[in-house]
Amino acid sequence: MSIEEKDSNRRTNERLDLSLQISLCGQNGKTINVSNTGVYFEIITDDMEAFSPGTTIPIQITADTTTSGLSEKKIKLNGNGTIIRNSIKNVTSHGNQLGVALEFKDKLDISDYLT
Repeated sequence: MSIEEKDSNRRTNERLDLSLQISLCGQNGKTINVSNTGVYFEIITDDMEAFSPGTTIPIQITADTTTSGLSEKKIKLNGNGTIIRNSIKNVTSHGNQLGVALEFKDKLDISDYLT
């Protein structure tokens, strides 16, 4: 059994491949996948220390929702999470493109997004 197979067997929460806007540490990124216990996202940054494993940070995820018969609405998911791991995906002229795994500390708060 490969390491990848072991990791996927350890996971007890379904991950959804969703590209949503995520804001944290004064920067914006995009989610790659989300579960009820955490999120994996990519961000471009020069501040590697802000995304060090073990660091707890506030996050905000913005999502569009639709309900049959009602208009589309934006919601914000707010909370705190702890960085589990990170890896440099690419080095750009704007900074390092990081892949970051974050575990939610508590359930996220949901609120309407006012534009």
